[in-house]
Parts: sequence; C-alpha cells; structure tokens
Amino acid sequence: MDLLEVKSRIAEALVESIFRRARYQIRPFRNNTSPLRFGREDFSPDFRVSSETDSDNGGGEFLVEVKYRPSAYQFVSVENQRGERSIFYMARRQWPNLYFILVTDRPEAGRSCFQAIAFGSMRPGEAFRTVDLVELKELRIFQHNIEDHEELIRRIFSLLTGAQA
Repeated sequence: MDLLEVKSRIAEALVESIFRRARYQIRPFRNNTSPLRFGREDFSPDFRVSSETDSDNGGGEFLVEVKYRPSAYQFVSVENQRGERSIFYMARRQWPNLYFILVTDRPEAGRSCFQAIAFGSMRPGEAFRTVDLVELKELRIFQHNIEDHEELIRRIFSLLTGAQA
C-alpha cells in the first residue's frame, strides 16, 4: 500500500468521523451496478449518510464520496478542463445529489482541508468548484468540528510523512 492510498483511507475515516460527530448515521454504499472506475480508482460513493433528526421525515439521506488529493484546487481545475469526460460529470449523471468531498493536507490559503462539491445544488453547465465543507449549511456541520479534524489530519499526515523520510 502506497502513501497516497494510506492518506486516502485516513481521509475517508476522518470525513466519517466529522459526520458522526454531527450526529449523522453512516452506512456503507452498496450498489448493484458496477462501480464508477477511472484508472485504478473507484469514484462510486463511499457511504450513505442520514441525519438522526431528519430520519423521521425521510428527507435526510444522501451519498458521500471522499477523495484525498494533495491539491484540491489542481484536481478540480483538471477535471473542469476535461469537460464531459470529467469524473465529476460521470458521477453526477449516476448520483445527481452526491456530495463529493475532497480532503487535502495542503489547502489554498484561507481554505479548509475539507472541501466539497454539492452536485445537487449545481446549475447545468456550471463549472465545478469546491466550497469549504462547513459552508454547506444544509449539512449542519460546525466549524469547531472541522477545526478539530483539520488538526488531526495535519498531525497524522506529518507523522506519515516523517516516517517516509
């Protein structure tokens, strides 16, 4: 297992932790169709998230895909250049309300380590762009939750990088 794969698995676990702390229930995503693969990577949703408070009225479930990238900005820029061949276009066709969460340990200045693209709120033809996860008010994730997990990601990833040297 290479360092990128390790960071990807840690990123997924930390995003799960953010949602659990925000009182969401997490269930693995199971689909009867073949996964959305691009190269070696699977871009199918990682898990289903449902709000404990909204579970009675049925409106609180959604899908989440998590990917680690050293540069979220660069990844999104490349995908936007790919147009209709973008992994985002393919994923949005299959899961129009997916939350695609990008985790990075090197965010742009003033940005969070946890950024998201909410496919359901995008207009047709609009370029994909990330917002900090806390900005998606419908998710009700508090800033201190994100800050605690950003501290964790920095500590864990610096330990991994130090171990590589």
